[in-house]
Amino acid sequence: MGRRKQPDAGRRPRPAEAGGAGPPSPASAWPALAFAGVLAVLPLVPSHPLAFLPPVLSWPAYLGAAAWIGLRVARARGLRVPADRWGSLGAESLAVVVVFGSYVLLKLPGLHASGTDDNIYYYMAVRLGEGTIPYRDFFFSHPPMHLLVPALVFQVAGFSVGVAKLIPAVAQGVAGLFLYLAVRRASRALAVVVVLLHLTAYQVLMGSTDMNGENLMSAFLAAALFCAVSGRPLWSGVLAAAALSCGLYAMAGVAALAVAWAAASGRGLARWAMAFGAALLLINLPFAVLGGSGYFDGVFAYHLAKPVKGGDRWPVFSSLNPFSAGRALFHNLGVWLGSKEFQKSLYYHAPAYLAAGLAVAGIAARALAGWFRSGPATRDRATARGHGGDAREWVAVLSRRDLLSGSPEGLVKVAVLAVVLFTLQWAALNEIYDFYLVPMMAFLAVPAGYALWRACDRVRPGVGWRGILAPLAVIGVFWLHVPWAASLSRTLWPEEARARGEVVTYDWRDPDILAGPAALTRALFFAESRRKGEGTPYYRHYLWNKRLAFSTAREIADHVRATTTPDETLTGASTLAPLVALLAGRRLAGDEADTNAKRFKSGVLTEADFFERACADKVRYVVSAPRSYFHEPFMARNPVIQAFFERDRVFVDEKLVHFRGFSISLYRRTDREGLPEGRVCEVR
Repeated sequence: MGRRKQPDAGRRPRPAEAGGAGPPSPASAWPALAFAGVLAVLPLVPSHPLAFLPPVLSWPAYLGAAAWIGLRVARARGLRVPADRWGSLGAESLAVVVVFGSYVLLKLPGLHASGTDDNIYYYMAVRLGEGTIPYRDFFFSHPPMHLLVPALVFQVAGFSVGVAKLIPAVAQGVAGLFLYLAVRRASRALAVVVVLLHLTAYQVLMGSTDMNGENLMSAFLAAALFCAVSGRPLWSGVLAAAALSCGLYAMAGVAALAVAWAAASGRGLARWAMAFGAALLLINLPFAVLGGSGYFDGVFAYHLAKPVKGGDRWPVFSSLNPFSAGRALFHNLGVWLGSKEFQKSLYYHAPAYLAAGLAVAGIAARALAGWFRSGPATRDRATARGHGGDAREWVAVLSRRDLLSGSPEGLVKVAVLAVVLFTLQWAALNEIYDFYLVPMMAFLAVPAGYALWRACDRVRPGVGWRGILAPLAVIGVFWLHVPWAASLSRTLWPEEARARGEVVTYDWRDPDILAGPAALTRALFFAESRRKGEGTPYYRHYLWNKRLAFSTAREIADHVRATTTPDETLTGASTLAPLVALLAGRRLAGDEADTNAKRFKSGVLTEADFFERACADKVRYVVSAPRSYFHEPFMARNPVIQAFFERDRVFVDEKLVHFRGFSISLYRRTDREGLPEGRVCEVR
């Protein structure tokens, strides 16, 4: 599959280009202009179709689409307009700057310390840069690329909260850039719409604040897709391997790319698979060798040993019988689609899901219409040749050979395949967290953007009044995401409906770095209150949630540093203790950063083994906090804590959770005599 660029792929020829009657009559331009007028006034309507976007993005989207249609009419009428090449390039560049600029501003409020899982990976990445080996020297539950990238960044820039928080935000921006470049090969306008939907998706904004691996994964998957549609199988395979080496739940995206290559070119598939396999070995084999059994235990066994989350789900991999596994998979699929977690995804991404459904329905309808318009003989010839006659459209839409052709329909098919595979993948997992869905959102944005782009693209000079009915219908059906989301909200949060009209206030909090530019974020995107029971744009929910900060982290770290010697360690709550250790310049006992409850509940780690390592590594402090394994009931019942530790100080963080203080306790080791040499406490 050679390199090629097909900017006009999938575009129907205009009447003049096809040898038609030439420019349309003045009367035939009115339907297109009327449609453009509707777009221009829509932002004045309350809860308009793009109200989920910030006004700085929704208004340009409407006016840009209206201007695009108006320019088509002007050119068709022979009026002088800016040159196609430079005019369209300038408009495209401006749109890209506005979209990516808005994304950057939206990410600024999250550049502060937080009490999230990414603190675990920051600590591990720093320790990797200092020469320790994951899997051998400390437990790590993901493939190594998740740590390699931040470790490299910290080697160059050093560790700081600001630098650490920039990593996921930049990675997601890179994912958006490669997604834009991939779709741009089909259509510039479509590419802008897709990246707009992608970078403003609620889960993408939420997930790109914390370095849990899905952002790096998304960047590598999007880059692999770009290389695929550019005809570069080797680079596509390498990047797909890098994505899978960030986390195993990239598998669905990798599988979609493999299917696309298989459909497009046998030789391309062979080269892609060779590069994929070689890169996967090159990244993982050194750590598998150095980590020994710890590599298998962390990357594979730990996830299989996790208890199934939710009583209705069945473990898929508990049996080697493929029929039992398949039965469990499809049972869990039904559970997932009916779960509260999936309903939340539908609520926060209702516009994308609804638009993607419109795209699939539209492509299927076009394919069926083309099929019935063509006779049996024509269909047979078209199937044999891959093109031909009246069946040209349905072949272009349904042919498996256009998956990597660079056509809009081909990209939609790859993306829909990926979304389906991701959905099946969620059914196979023992537990699902909302940030797992971030890589899927890039693929979901493609058919969603296609539906909106196609509705406007069909409005051309000369279409007639009947010709704008279908685009108007698409916009009308798309608008239904507003009542759909409202219905989901009432189901998910009935207490909001009961307290309808009650005002909830939020205070603005400056980030640790770039506070000056963040003032523009506050002016353009932030709101200080909302009314319960009323629809709120999703980006506002993101800003309110990610304003939460681990504001006492430095205070706790200063106390630890002042009351410990450099060789003493600390341990405790996995979302807090690693960051305290980094800021205090201390190690975690036994380098055990991932001390979440699942490690203990899965049986991979016992309390006795944990304290055995901690006691042998001069542990001085245990960080206790609610919602961690080291909560107060645990501290009160554990014999090691009761025998060798006492509460030293309590810090109340007023910014870590919504509307209340969050108590973080430090338990200090009390020295005892008569212990074996090299031990500071003893497991009984």
